[in-house]
Formats: sequence, structure tokens, C-alpha cells
Amino acid sequence: MAILATPAFAPAWDASGHRAVAAIAWEHMTSHARARAVAVLMHGPQRAGLAALRPRQGTDAERDRGLFMNAATWADIVRATGHSWSVYNRPPWHYADFAWDVKNGVPHDLQGPDAINAGERITAFRAVLADPTAPDTTKALALAWLLHLVGDIHQPLHCSSRVTSRDPLPQGDRGGNAFLLDAHRNLHGYWDGILEQAVAFKPHEDSMSYARRAADRIEQAHAGASLGGRAASTDVPAWEQEGLHLAQTVVYDSVRRGAVPSSAYKRKALAVSEERMALAGHRLAALLNAAFR
Repeated sequence: MAILATPAFAPAWDASGHRAVAAIAWEHMTSHARARAVAVLMHGPQRAGLAALRPRQGTDAERDRGLFMNAATWADIVRATGHSWSVYNRPPWHYADFAWDVKNGVPHDLQGPDAINAGERITAFRAVLADPTAPDTTKALALAWLLHLVGDIHQPLHCSSRVTSRDPLPQGDRGGNAFLLDAHRNLHGYWDGILEQAVAFKPHEDSMSYARRAADRIEQAHAGASLGGRAASTDVPAWEQEGLHLAQTVVYDSVRRGAVPSSAYKRKALAVSEERMALAGHRLAALLNAAFR
């Protein structure tokens, strides 16, 4: 399907990461929430192309899950210009950047994100889904954004903009986008693509099978019991603070501009990223179970 063509930009988590988060959420949703999510997505505005994200092959259950997983990538798909769905592109919605710097070796918060940001949008879209008077065409867009933004906000660099003399306010380093590791990759892109960097595709494995396998791997390493009460948290501002804290304490630790991250850094980044994806999946399920109750 043309709508699934890979766009020429780096999204938050890569498409595999977003699909893996959605796959985890799907496994922890009630049957009623699953059915409502599918029905809502199938009733989205025609030019949004959401219904076209449902795979054409497989059992009905497999196609429903595939639609849900693909819809988690929709907010990045609409970034591509020249298509009807590009009218839905909203770049500022993908971030909740808290500006900070380091003084005497200690992170120091400077200012909060813009008024319209990923966390604020998650709260707004959650309210739309829970509103019995909102039509399904409206809920479809809210759900597609929610599926994506819950994943986004769990990527630490979507809650951070480090400020230095090299990257001053108001933009800072733009969530690591200005922190270049080499001529072709920045720190933000490194974290976005961490899953596919660490877990290679098998021969002839399609994107959906890969994402489900990655989700299984993440669930095995970070089962709900190991996540404790954090897995059920629906406190969006707390999610933002978690991401900011990780950016301040982990993301920039022992990594340098113009240098390939060390093996130790890679292992740490993967472990952190997989736990964040696990939390995102469980929390997304909790939001949708409540919204569609």
C-alpha cells in the first residue's frame, strides 16, 4: 500500500518501535477496547487514510491487530508532503521539550515545553476518546495520535532539550538533533533507531512479524510484574519527568560529539529504550481500556 511507503525523515522511535509499543498494548487491552479501537480507526476521515492501514491478508484478528499496530506509525506517515493526509501533520505535537543545562556537574531545569506539546495532546486526545458525544471520525484521529504520542513521549529525547554555549536557548540541542555523532547520524536518531540497530530482521521477515517478535522480546525482558505500579500509571506529567530524568542522567553520559557510542553505552541505551517501550505499551493499554470502558 502506498500509504506505508517509508518517508524520508527520522521519526521518534522508528516504525518498528512504534509498532512494538502498539503490539504490547494490544496484548493488554480488553476485548471490548480492541473492538472499539478497530471500529474507530475504520471510521476515520477518508483523506486520513487510516482504514487503508488494515492489512489485506490474514485472519480478521490478525488484520485488526495489524491495523492497530500500523496506526501507531500514522502520525509520522503524514509528515510526507504531497499527499492528502499531509494536512494532518503537526510537528510540534511530537515533543514535550524541557530545556535544561548542567551547573557544577548537576542538571538544572530552565524552562518547560511549549503550551501545545506531546503530553498536553495525549491528555486532550484521551478526553476525546472518552467523550460519548464525539463522533467516530473525530475519535479516529484522536486515537491515531494517541497511539503514536504515547510512544513518542517515552523516548527520553522527546522530553529534553539540553542547553549549552554551543546550543543556547531558545532551542537548545533540539532533543539531541543538533548533537552529531557522525556525518549521517545525530544522538536523537541513534535513540530513535535503537531497536533495529540491536535486533536485526530475519531473512524474509516482514515489518509486522518483526515488530511482534521485538514486542515479545521486550515483554520477556520487562514483564508487567517487573515494572510494578509504573505499568498502570496514567499520569502523563510524570511520564514526561521520567523521560527528562533519563535524558539528564543516561542519554548524554559517556557519549561525545563526533564519536561512535561505546559498546557499554549501546547496551545501556538498549536496556533503557526497551523498558520505556514496555512501559509505553502497558500505559497505552491502560489509557484505552479506561477510555473505551
